[in-house]
Amino acid sequence: MIWRKRGIPVNLTEKINNTFNLYHNKTAILDDSRTLSYRQLDELTRGVAAGLRSRGVGKGDVVAIECPERADSIVLMIGTIRAGAAYCVIPEAYPDHRKEKMKSLVQAKVSLHTIAGAGGGREAALPETERQPDSLLYIIFTSGSTGEPKAVAIEDRSIGKIVNEPSFYRGEIMGQLAPLEFDASVYEIFGGLLNGMTLKLISKDDSLDCETVPERFDGIDTLFLTTRLFNLYVDEAPELFRKVSLVLTGGERCSVHHLQEAARYCTVLHVYGPTETTVFATAHRVDGTELQMPIGKLFDQGAFMIVDGDNLAVPAGQQGELLIADSGVMRGYFGNAEASSRALLELDGRRFYRTGDTVYLDAEEEIIYVERKDRQVKISGYRIELGEVEKCAYGFGLQKDCLAHYDGQRLMLYVKDQVNLEQLRGHLRSRLPEYMVPTVKVVDIIPMNTNGKTDISEIINGNSMASNNRNEIMQVMTNVLKSEIAAEQTFLDLGGDSIKAMEIIWQLGSKGYQLDLDMLFSRTLGEIADNVSHG
Repeated sequence: MIWRKRGIPVNLTEKINNTFNLYHNKTAILDDSRTLSYRQLDELTRGVAAGLRSRGVGKGDVVAIECPERADSIVLMIGTIRAGAAYCVIPEAYPDHRKEKMKSLVQAKVSLHTIAGAGGGREAALPETERQPDSLLYIIFTSGSTGEPKAVAIEDRSIGKIVNEPSFYRGEIMGQLAPLEFDASVYEIFGGLLNGMTLKLISKDDSLDCETVPERFDGIDTLFLTTRLFNLYVDEAPELFRKVSLVLTGGERCSVHHLQEAARYCTVLHVYGPTETTVFATAHRVDGTELQMPIGKLFDQGAFMIVDGDNLAVPAGQQGELLIADSGVMRGYFGNAEASSRALLELDGRRFYRTGDTVYLDAEEEIIYVERKDRQVKISGYRIELGEVEKCAYGFGLQKDCLAHYDGQRLMLYVKDQVNLEQLRGHLRSRLPEYMVPTVKVVDIIPMNTNGKTDISEIINGNSMASNNRNEIMQVMTNVLKSEIAAEQTFLDLGGDSIKAMEIIWQLGSKGYQLDLDMLFSRTLGEIADNVSHG
């Protein structure tokens, strides 16, 4: 079965020109150091476009943006588009080797570091450069399963669904948080500006300082937040949601509790979409009654399918891989025909993108996200979904973020709540088979990378750094209990008594570990090893 929805195309050249003319005197970009009106933005981007055209840059060419200033980078991006070319943002902080590799892969014709160096900042007649629906608009890199980054090539036609979707915009000011090499910036910048909004630029440091977030975000009406950042604000800065009118959030498996909590104060759209389908592909407005939180329905023309391993459509309600064929589907991976052929599938005369996401359709024909296929792990011969462990933990009543992770040896559950671990473990044991019951570790934060998504590598590195401490603690317990021990066992399971308890506490104390009786008697040995403080 295929589900379809209708959408609207966009003429990007005409849209940019009309918007700049209509909002001539309105503030377009606002940050701590300056403001730019639409008139100034028009003049600067005309200058950049003229400078690029004078250097032979035009349709089909790729311009690398390597500017350290975000407002200037936005000028360079729009100027590149007005010259008829495509942009690719390459962060200044990347290692030189990686930057050169990226520029080589996209065959960048020129690199821009400043507005002045691009030819901007001077009056210039804009050369006639009519863009077409199939013009290459931008290239964004996404990680590849082989370890090699993939260059996602997006055409003009694809952003029409984002720019022309009225439910995505409210009020006068759009928050701009996303790094420019991250596809959410396309929604913020082009969606915001081409709907006549003011972009308020928020730095990464300001976005992570929860004490000042409500003040820094003052005046913002519309905002996109990654799932992890959204959950952080609900936990640590809930007053923010009383200030904004509309919040879009997505990027990882959601927490129903966090979405419903924010929806008490403002409109919350739960959105979903791989980079390869241009920012968002589906949306669901949170109403607060959901038991399972949908990623919603397509809001654009095209179709989607939910298929099994043989690419056959599954019955409604059954899980399968989500395939998307809306107007946002990428041209392909630039310079990588093999990867493109694996990701794109021709069915019923349509080009579908394989999302790699497991979903199913609920009774209201909304899509329910289950898990990334690549988050499926094998433990003790069983294949399990890490999302199922997280879902079970949330069912215990967790109010903050949690994350399940398998490091090849142990299944871990990281939680931010200060909970009774014995009760949480009992809840998990009552609902999950033994091989799915994780070792729980209480953490202050669940690390995020620069794109605002979970930083698994930092968790892995943190585990590696803590492994020596863990081994030392487990060795002390083995020596005192005089038996082989396992991380999932408890002190009492192994015949521990008060005398052995005091000996363990004394020996660990001499090595700098602070362990008390309550922890020893209420947690598994693995949880003790991961949570006991040292210093």
